[in-house]
Amino acid sequence: MNRGVPARLHGDDLIGEVLRNMEEGLFRIRRKTIVPAIYRIYLSPRDYEPFRDVAPFIAGEIRAALDERLAAWNGSRRKFGSGLLEKIGAGEAASATEYVRLGDAWTVEIYPDLDGKLQAGEIEVYSELGAPQKAEYGAGSLTRRIFPEKAAPAPDSAATAATAQPPAASQAEEEDRTKGIVLAYIRYADEGGQRVFDVVKNQVVIGRGGRSYWVDLKLETSPDVSREHCRIRRDPETGRFTIEDVSQFGTAVNGKPVGQNASAELPKRATISLAGVIDLQWEAV
Repeated sequence: MNRGVPARLHGDDLIGEVLRNMEEGLFRIRRKTIVPAIYRIYLSPRDYEPFRDVAPFIAGEIRAALDERLAAWNGSRRKFGSGLLEKIGAGEAASATEYVRLGDAWTVEIYPDLDGKLQAGEIEVYSELGAPQKAEYGAGSLTRRIFPEKAAPAPDSAATAATAQPPAASQAEEEDRTKGIVLAYIRYADEGGQRVFDVVKNQVVIGRGGRSYWVDLKLETSPDVSREHCRIRRDPETGRFTIEDVSQFGTAVNGKPVGQNASAELPKRATISLAGVIDLQWEAV
C-alpha cells in the first residue's frame, strides 16, 4: 500500500465533518442554542469528481444526519430535565438549553475547490447560522480534515473573527480614501438581481467571498467565479485604474484576457468578464 496517497473520501467522511462543524458552531443565547443551518463543503477537484453525480443524494443524507443530531440533543435535554435531577434542583440547569435551527430547512452544498487551496483528502466546511438570503452572522467555523492525520483543531474565537475582517489599511491607504466621493460605478446582475456598486476607494476586491476571503464586492454567482477573483486599483496620483486577475478561470476586459496574476489598464468604460459567467459594466467617473 502506498502510504503517500490519501485514502479515498466517502460520504460518511463528509457527514462526520459537518456534524463536527455543527457542534463547533453552536451559538448560545439565554435558554436557547442556535445551531448552524447552512453548510458549504469544499473538496479538491480530484475528490469532488466521484461525488459529482451523487452530490444531491449525499446532501440529503447529511440533512438527515443533522436532523438526527438535533433531535438527539433535544431528547437528552428533556430526559435529563426530569426525574432525580429535578428533585435535587439540577433539572432546570440541565434542561435550560433548547437547540434550534433558524429557517425551515438545512442548506447543504458541495463544491469543488476551484481556487486550488485544497489537496487530495482534505475537506473544508463553512457554516452559517442564518438563511442564505440574509447577511452572514459569522457563526460556525472553518474546519479542515486531512488524511491520514487527525482532524485539525478548530481555530480559536479570535482567529475565526479575524478571518472575516477586512485587511488593516496603512496610513497611506487611509489618506487615499476618497471620503465617499464616487470614483466609478460597477453595474451587474447576479443571482440577487440587478445591482450597482459605487467605487469609493482606491482598491476594490471582487469575488464570491467567504469566511476567509474578504471582498468589497461580493457576487452571488457560479463557483466558477473565485472567492477572490480580481482586484481593481486606482493610482491616486494619476487617477488611472488597473485590474489584476487573481482567479482560477480568468478575467477579461472588453473580451481580452488580463492573464492570471497579471494586470491591465481599465479604460473609462469597459465590460469586465469573470470566468465567462458574469459580466460587470465598468464606468469611471
